[in-house]
Amino acid sequence: MSYIENLEKIQNVTRNIDLPQKNDNVFLFGADWFGATAASELKNELQFTAICDNDEKKQGRVVEGLPVIAPKELTQYPNAFVLVCTFRHYNSIHQQLDTMKVRHCDLDAYLVQRNFDKIETVLQFLDDTSKNVYTGLLFSRITSDLSEAVKYSCDNQYFCLPEFHYLDIEKGAFVDCGAFVGDTLEEMIKNSLGSVSRIYAFEPMERTFRALQKRVSFLCDIWALEPERIVCEQMGVGKKEGTASFRDVFGNLQAASLTTVGGEGQVPVVSLDEYFAQRQGEYISFIKADIEGSEWNMLHGAEETIKKNKPKLAICIYHTILDFFRIPLYLKELVPEYKFQVRHHSNVDTVLYCYI
Repeated sequence: MSYIENLEKIQNVTRNIDLPQKNDNVFLFGADWFGATAASELKNELQFTAICDNDEKKQGRVVEGLPVIAPKELTQYPNAFVLVCTFRHYNSIHQQLDTMKVRHCDLDAYLVQRNFDKIETVLQFLDDTSKNVYTGLLFSRITSDLSEAVKYSCDNQYFCLPEFHYLDIEKGAFVDCGAFVGDTLEEMIKNSLGSVSRIYAFEPMERTFRALQKRVSFLCDIWALEPERIVCEQMGVGKKEGTASFRDVFGNLQAASLTTVGGEGQVPVVSLDEYFAQRQGEYISFIKADIEGSEWNMLHGAEETIKKNKPKLAICIYHTILDFFRIPLYLKELVPEYKFQVRHHSNVDTVLYCYI
């Protein structure tokens, strides 16, 4: 199916959705990662009353400063309107809210409807394959149909394009934001044939950071790399230097994200511009980021690094649908020469690839 057909389907869905009105009490549905991210990202656009969730274990808690309530409590509020944040269970929640006669719509559909002009602008920067992938994934998100997204999936995340597969010609350092246990870092070494001058790996979670260090030690042994060529930092990456906490709405190491509202524990956060300014502005040739919704802030904190070095970028844009359009538009402003491609990996991982 062509991207034009996908666009028409997107418009057909979004033009018929109900939207929150001025006097509505607006709620989010889903006290998980998506709900927490939506509460954080949209707090300046919408005034949320609470987050509702069917999980009794979550009810009574506070997420991003908002109380978590049972759906049955929605009937106590006049003009209740719900933005549903969980695309995996949207259909059952839709039926539940319909039965309760509570107005609602899918959060992603709401955001696409409000930002359709920006989506059309991004399409001007994409090749035909990326246009099909991009619009197909948008349609999948607003209809909560994961089977649609799988059609666009391909292997070798972060390295699937020829421009990213042969990294041995790159002369600068690599940066891995959200290094987790070093799986991507290992592929960076392999795809550069061990020639990368230095890799900076940022991972804030203590448990995964320990695993990262063990893997790095092993990789230095089997690739005969000097240990100083891989720098591991137990910190988050953001817009500016500071501290953050971990959101406590998950139970999944791979989904741990940072917040400045509530949360658990404390971890240092650094901007890449500040970090590399202290290292005499080391030349950076490749940045990968999968940091659970912090990509937008990370890129703002790396503005000077990106404008100066014009590195290859592999940036996850799937954590919030806002990133589907705001990230490519922002990067095009920073580096007008950037070429963009979009690829999808596994069930949910969508990556924007940028290169000169």
